[in-house]
Amino acid sequence: MKSTSTLQIILCISLLLLACLPSTLPSFSTSTPSPTLASIPAAPTLSISVPATSPPVQPESDLEGENLLVTIPPGFKIDYEAEQDNTIINEMTPENESVNDWETLVTALMFLGDQNIALEAFQQKMTQSWFDFCQNSETHPVADGVENGYAFALWMLYCPLNPDTQKMEYVYVKAIRGNDSFYNVQVAFRYKPSDEVVTYWMQYLKGVIVCDTRIAERACP
Repeated sequence: MKSTSTLQIILCISLLLLACLPSTLPSFSTSTPSPTLASIPAAPTLSISVPATSPPVQPESDLEGENLLVTIPPGFKIDYEAEQDNTIINEMTPENESVNDWETLVTALMFLGDQNIALEAFQQKMTQSWFDFCQNSETHPVADGVENGYAFALWMLYCPLNPDTQKMEYVYVKAIRGNDSFYNVQVAFRYKPSDEVVTYWMQYLKGVIVCDTRIAERACP
């Protein structure tokens, strides 16, 4: 089973905030995490590109319709994935870590078919849920605007002491409202990241975008 963390609880809460999803949530544990990426035919797919030295998870030629583009960071692996009803989750950890024991965790969530979620409301409710769970929490806005034609918000959440793990947690959250679906990518740390580490991951999240093969000005690379 995966260990409980502030991030996991917030992920569950963020799922609950989406009214059009079923009452059941994806399982956050798996007996044998699959090394491949979940996808749903005839629906937006999560396309994770990889360094040229690694075999492609999903060839770019397979992209169709609206897609969330995320990269597997160098030295990371997909350690957990699940798909249930309208939700897809993928979690990536460093090669020497796992979803059961991590210091850095990258999570990509897709809420398929959710087009009308307000970014501000999602951010506010997720932040309030974080504050309710962890005493003396903090949040700080990082950026917001439009990238490749899609509205996004990026913010930081800080928990000084997770009551379950007894560790601090920092999470940088990027939410993107697509035309077909809603997307959420998070980078979490169980330590205080240095300025250099934060800069690296801000560049990483800047590269997380939504594209659409049906719209020329939002074409996928």
